[in-house]
Amino acid sequence: MIGRAEWDYWWAPETVDTIGEARAAMAVGAKRRFEAIEDSVEFFDGGQEVLPGIQAVSTPGHTPGHMSFEVRSGTEAALVVGDAIGNHHVAFMKPEWPSGSDQDAEVAASTRIALLDRIIADDLKIAGFHLPGGGMGRVEHDANGYRFLPEAF
Repeated sequence: MIGRAEWDYWWAPETVDTIGEARAAMAVGAKRRFEAIEDSVEFFDGGQEVLPGIQAVSTPGHTPGHMSFEVRSGTEAALVVGDAIGNHHVAFMKPEWPSGSDQDAEVAASTRIALLDRIIADDLKIAGFHLPGGGMGRVEHDANGYRFLPEAF
C-alpha cells in the first residue's frame, strides 16, 4: 500500500530532472523499485482508513506525498509521524525552520506546525522514527515553541 500522491511523484518522469542533482539517483532508484512492485500495489489517499483503526494523514513536505498514520482504539489514539518530524531539536523548538532533508522545505515547515498543533489539540500520543527515548511520547507548548515529552506506553 502506498499513498497515491507519493507514487505519482516518484513515478513521474520529470521528477528525476527536477529533484536536484544530489537526489537524482534516489529518484531513479525509487522508480526502479516501484516498477518491480507495480502489479501488487494498492493506493490510498490522505483521510482514508487504510486498515481498521488506521487512518492516513497527509503530511507533505518531506516528500510531496508523505503520510503519517493515526492509530485509534476507542478514545485512545497515537499518530505515527514518520519523517514529518525529523531532527527533534529543531523540529520542536523552531518548526518553521527549513530542513535539508525535506523535498519542499516551505511546505514541510507548514505541515510540521499544523501537525504539532493537531497533536496538542487532539491530545494525541506520537511515535516518531527520529525522536529520542524510543520515539514515543507527547507534545506540549513551551516558551520556545513545542516540546517532546518521551514516555513509555
